[in-house]
Amino acid sequence: MDLERMFDLVVHIAENSGEDYVLDKAKNIVLTPKLQRRVIAKSIQAFMQDVGTPIDREKKVAIQAFTGSSELPQLTSDVFNVTQAAPNFDTYWQAAFKGVPLRKGQLTWEIADVAAGLSFEMVPEGGKAKIYSISGSSATVGINKYGAGVGITWEMIEGRKLYQFVDLMLTVRAQLNVLWANTHYALIATAGAASVVDYPGLVTDPVLDRDIGALNNAYLEVGTVCKDKGYGDTANMPMICIAQPALKGRIMHAINATQVEVSTGRAVGATGVPSGGQVLNYPIIPYFTFNANIVAAKAYMILPGNKIQNSVYLRELGLQEQDISTLSQIRTYWTAFGAAIGDADQIARVDMAD
Repeated sequence: MDLERMFDLVVHIAENSGEDYVLDKAKNIVLTPKLQRRVIAKSIQAFMQDVGTPIDREKKVAIQAFTGSSELPQLTSDVFNVTQAAPNFDTYWQAAFKGVPLRKGQLTWEIADVAAGLSFEMVPEGGKAKIYSISGSSATVGINKYGAGVGITWEMIEGRKLYQFVDLMLTVRAQLNVLWANTHYALIATAGAASVVDYPGLVTDPVLDRDIGALNNAYLEVGTVCKDKGYGDTANMPMICIAQPALKGRIMHAINATQVEVSTGRAVGATGVPSGGQVLNYPIIPYFTFNANIVAAKAYMILPGNKIQNSVYLRELGLQEQDISTLSQIRTYWTAFGAAIGDADQIARVDMAD
């Protein structure tokens, strides 16, 4: 994302709102006033979506120096870093939720709790298949909108203060991602509290053994409860585990522990006797977050997707107006989304302490 060029266009709109803008002289790309507003809106949307992910943890956004721009003067009194790092926002909650696409005008969707009673039966030659009726209830999930307002001041535009513009954009994007994370992690924590798996074993047992047992029990709890719900092979499919980073060492040790390590004495109890315990028996993918909704010393075992759903109706919308009393551009940023957990059985909270 070329934030310098975006800022250049913002300055042009503020000072020459009715004039065309030459985006690329070499390619003869000229933007009309209407296209300028559209390009700004699309650029802001792309910037908001350009965040760090679990795969891309150190993504950086380069900002070119001013020397190639005829519109912006060289900065003399203000100094800024010309390479702006894009923060790695906490987006691990995405792994748990199934996205639901909504069309224009659809502000709700339903998560059905269906009892179909359907089964396949052998049909003799010339016979007819039975027609089953579907009954059940559904939960309606609504879309809520959230907004924040920021002001691009006259001094920021007139003084060509790009660094302030960059800081402003980064702040808006950060707060948007915090909103998404808080909403989704709160749903996970609330659902997990309805199904609690106790920390197994005795105080004198090896911590590694108990941690492995806790994760195995949590997976088995979720898989057993959901086995007949049509979610697939819950005895073997991958589940995700979300916890605070303070538990990372223990959880990763439990996941990576080999039978040899467990049985040859590295995991010993208070008596010094090797435990000879079990290893992790199920495919579990761990994620760690500092989000305050995820309770300390607890881990959340999640069967992702299915009735754990969310939908973004309006990812971001930026609107602006001119405040004649302050000579500022008032920009409001909006997002509209909804999320729900239609089946709390897909989540179990496992205590990692007595």
